[in-house]
Amino acid sequence: MKKNFTNDIENIDIDVKLPEPVVTVEERRVKLRKRLSRINVTIFAFLLAGTSGFLLLGKRPVMSDTENRKLAPFPVFSKETLLSGEFSNGLSEFFNDTTPKRTKLKNLAASIKDHAGIEMGGVKVYTVNNGSAAANKFNSPAGTNARVTAPPVTAPVITEAPPAVTGDEAAVTEVTAEAVTEPVTEAVTEAPPPPPDDNAGELSNDIMIYKNRGIMIFYGSDECCDDYASVINEYKSRLGDGVNVFNMVCPTAMTFYWPDKSDISHGDENASMEYIKSQLNNITDINTINTLREHKDEPIYSRTDHHWQALGAYYAAKQFAETAGVPFADISTYEKNVIPDYVGTLYGYSGAAALNDNPEDFVYYVPEKNYTVRYYSTSFEYSYEGSLFQEAYGVSAYCTYMGGDEQIVHLETQAPNERTLFIIKDSYGNALVPFLTGSFKNIFVVDMRYFDMNIINFMQEHGATDLLFAMNTFSAAGGSGSYNLSVLLNQ
Repeated sequence: MKKNFTNDIENIDIDVKLPEPVVTVEERRVKLRKRLSRINVTIFAFLLAGTSGFLLLGKRPVMSDTENRKLAPFPVFSKETLLSGEFSNGLSEFFNDTTPKRTKLKNLAASIKDHAGIEMGGVKVYTVNNGSAAANKFNSPAGTNARVTAPPVTAPVITEAPPAVTGDEAAVTEVTAEAVTEPVTEAVTEAPPPPPDDNAGELSNDIMIYKNRGIMIFYGSDECCDDYASVINEYKSRLGDGVNVFNMVCPTAMTFYWPDKSDISHGDENASMEYIKSQLNNITDINTINTLREHKDEPIYSRTDHHWQALGAYYAAKQFAETAGVPFADISTYEKNVIPDYVGTLYGYSGAAALNDNPEDFVYYVPEKNYTVRYYSTSFEYSYEGSLFQEAYGVSAYCTYMGGDEQIVHLETQAPNERTLFIIKDSYGNALVPFLTGSFKNIFVVDMRYFDMNIINFMQEHGATDLLFAMNTFSAAGGSGSYNLSVLLNQ
């Protein structure tokens, strides 16, 4: 019997190993790139979705403590604002200005920026928003006849350390410490001049950052000086010989702490102050630069804020009292109060991590309780009787003095005379007031920006015997001080 080999062959499975296709190196690279691209797209999509959700749904701040200002509000919608573009511009500003966790993000950016920048001749230059918010707030353009100089003003020195802030929008938290009641002694020791410093500092948003100190750059102009001198001469003319008029233009930290090696051009505060003095008629000028220079190694100016510290104001007030021929209480009779971990306005305007990372003490001195303080509105409607010192927080710690600027303040003291002093000032004048409570029987404090009556009539009604103009160089020689003062004369 024959076997059917054909069927047997058909039923046999033959496992034949075929050669594998050859994958080139290029093909492998293409596959890897595709895989990485998919991973990148996935990660980016998650990041984009998360960031968008954070920006859209996160809690938006309404106030910036580090910049001491209200943030942009949500714009009002109407047909007119929509068609004019005002609504869309306002919406853009709102979203840009009120980013959730704004302060923390700014602090992070400042820390990153601190390691960036371009070194040029020892100066690290940052570009911030095409201009200086601080310069816009505290100064005006210098003009064609600005007193500008390239060499530095004086050898640098470091000062102090004050308050803090907390919360999502505050970078630092201010805590009020217990008052120090031990007598405070003046340091008058004369130290040898320090050797030249090779550090030229850093320029951040038109603010010099040097040895953990922010220094606003002053320019000033003869035109501003002329306007200022002219308007205070008009005060003297209208008040007559019965009122002693004093002019105290307060220098800023730039005069005492500008780095030796910096070649950045700036103005000369002393030259502007002396020029103003030369234009005055029957007004006693008080130039405190030499007095303050003797104490520049003490904490007379804030490192992180554009104001001076209480100690600087004390030395200036003492010089004024001696010039005016009135008694003056030594600082040892005052109670010293310290607010630690203070970071002031200059961090908000410069964004320099060196300021935020090195807070200082905000110090103020409380005189003996021999006076009463009454606060009035800017139209002199009675408000309340209270303390000369108000509770203030974070970047606004300087508002400890009388709670700020937007009121008229009247102090009635037990000074052994019948003299009535009017202080017309910017915010620098606030720190002078506590040190004059033993010098004049009555003190009226008026901010030149917040007063709604005719100033001459007001002074005459309240028996003014003395008038002190107290403002910094930015107001008198480089800003709108003369305009504000002229408004008070003519309203």
